[in-house]
Amino acid sequence: MFRLIISAALHLTVAKSQSFYLGDSLVKEGVNAFYNYDFDNAIEILTQAQNLYPDHPGVHLIWAASRWVRSQAYDPIEETYQVLERDLLTIKPIYEKLVHKFPNDPNYRLYQGSSIGLSARVSLGKKEWINTLVRSSKGFSIIKGISENSDQIVDLQLPIGIVEYYAGTSNLFLRWTIDLLGFEPSVDSGLEKILNAANHGKWSWIEAKAILCNLYLWVEDDPVLSLPHARDLAYNFQNNYWFNLLYLESLIRTNMIKESYLVIEKMENILLNLSSRQKEWYQPYHHYEIALLHFNKKEYKESIENLQITIKNYAGELDVILGNAYLLQGMAYDKLSKRKKARKSYLKCIELKNLSIAMKKAEKYLERSYSEI
Repeated sequence: MFRLIISAALHLTVAKSQSFYLGDSLVKEGVNAFYNYDFDNAIEILTQAQNLYPDHPGVHLIWAASRWVRSQAYDPIEETYQVLERDLLTIKPIYEKLVHKFPNDPNYRLYQGSSIGLSARVSLGKKEWINTLVRSSKGFSIIKGISENSDQIVDLQLPIGIVEYYAGTSNLFLRWTIDLLGFEPSVDSGLEKILNAANHGKWSWIEAKAILCNLYLWVEDDPVLSLPHARDLAYNFQNNYWFNLLYLESLIRTNMIKESYLVIEKMENILLNLSSRQKEWYQPYHHYEIALLHFNKKEYKESIENLQITIKNYAGELDVILGNAYLLQGMAYDKLSKRKKARKSYLKCIELKNLSIAMKKAEKYLERSYSEI
């Protein structure tokens, strides 16, 4: 649950108000390079933008986020945490000065709060739940204060929507904590705000659409609603493997099989140009999608073969696809009347405790075979 709440801080690295700032076009160029996995070029552009336009409200946090994601493409996980923490410490005094220099412009406080919230991402990765909550609370309390007086900033809808959504789906302790911060725990209100950012946000539309795809595919279990957003992302950022994966899963789960094969071919070409670290992360994801395609074609043995590769080689930091792989493996075993193996797979899914729809389905199928439903 915390993964998307903290992700909101990163997602606001591309948020801005109705106003325009000197350097916007250069920053946008860096953002586009970043989302097309041209990380070195993105960082070079954003470093240039920092030097030329040091008063730009977003460039410093976007720079830090870009360096962190680039590190994820090449470095061990612990080193990526060090890169992020070091860069956030670098930009911390910059935002303190900017907030003081421009007290009437809420965007500077927005990015300051976002940078504090993003620092919780390290705690999340280390599963330090108390630190995660404390750091994210500090960041979002700033964002909440801005939202009360700056409702014209559409991009603010994204982080607030994410917090409201997940608070609405979570346990009483977390709902109580979010309530103390002044947010409304509501799934419907949260989705509405995220959708507003996706449709009308200036720059946050990119991450808002990605968040919606994640929620519709793996929490709400509604791939039809995911499809148009995933298609937009894959079309606008042709070299982004993750966005194409979201599009592929949306296609498979809406039975658009012919289109699925075209996207698979495209993704295999993208994969060839990724770093060894990215391949280590993404190849197991790729085999999961192939397994899903086989399952939908009732080719259960082939599905299991690909799922075994996914599970054995899974190297992603977070485990939403791993949970779905265990679930799908159990469903395939049930279809082959291998109930003992199916139950084992469902238990593995449940043990992840990631609060996804896969976990809920696994609990259901543990009690009653998928093949009987």
